[in-house]
Amino acid sequence: MSAYTVGREIGRGGMAIVYAGRQPELDRPVALKVLAEHLAGNVEFRDRFLREARIAARLHHPHLVRTFDVTELDGLPCIVMELLPGGTLEGGKLTREEAAQIADALAYAHRAGVVHRDLKPGNLLRGNAGEVKIADFGIARAAEETMLTEAGTVLGTLRYLSPEQAAGRPVGPEADIYSLGVVLQELLADPAPALVAACLAGDPRERPTAAAVAVELGDARTRVLAQPRRRKVPWVLGAGALAATMAAVAVAVSQHGSKPAPVEPVRHATTPAQQARNLEAWLKRYSG
Repeated sequence: MSAYTVGREIGRGGMAIVYAGRQPELDRPVALKVLAEHLAGNVEFRDRFLREARIAARLHHPHLVRTFDVTELDGLPCIVMELLPGGTLEGGKLTREEAAQIADALAYAHRAGVVHRDLKPGNLLRGNAGEVKIADFGIARAAEETMLTEAGTVLGTLRYLSPEQAAGRPVGPEADIYSLGVVLQELLADPAPALVAACLAGDPRERPTAAAVAVELGDARTRVLAQPRRRKVPWVLGAGALAATMAAVAVAVSQHGSKPAPVEPVRHATTPAQQARNLEAWLKRYSG
């Protein structure tokens, strides 16, 4: 006898069907993601599906859909997840705070070595209290396991694919940042064109980290220097944090002598990447 009762179908994808269900023993609603029957006999797909379950089960963040269990239903592998009744964000809107929460959840997953690979509005769900969570790490794999798929295979939804992913190349967290940029472009109620442009940079190395995006979107200027990120100074410092940083450097310079040399302004650049390099050079020059 199964530990879960199966209700109506609530979603269907290339690899699995999702049903609303219930776990009577704990008296709680659940979502049951069952591997599609025509794939169950395919060892590669079955292994990928179970690999997804193991990855998802080790992630715990308030803005990631929780995975409760891995079991079988009628002989088919099944992942048991929390059921969120608010539907997806397809056709919806995101506040800056909600977008920051999504970016923070991505940053958490990236630190754990996990890349989502299919971030899109259909994989963003609303809970009972209206909170937004990332769902369906359906083709997510640990970063060190990205070569499980045959070379040249493209996984993900076309509109949200990064250029490197669309080309079938191995991808890292930067691919999620590109997808996040498309999501923000579509759903963000308070537009952030400069941030979106940085996320959509063709060169993955020029994209900000998820942690930097979360800081830029959220009210977290005082935490900006504490965020883990690349050694390069990210261009996405909020205007207030940037001004405070530059002012602090100017004060430090003025304390070195009674007649300090004048502090020149940061050279203007036409691209965010070059502006970041100019800022980094300015800080090195005056903060030594």
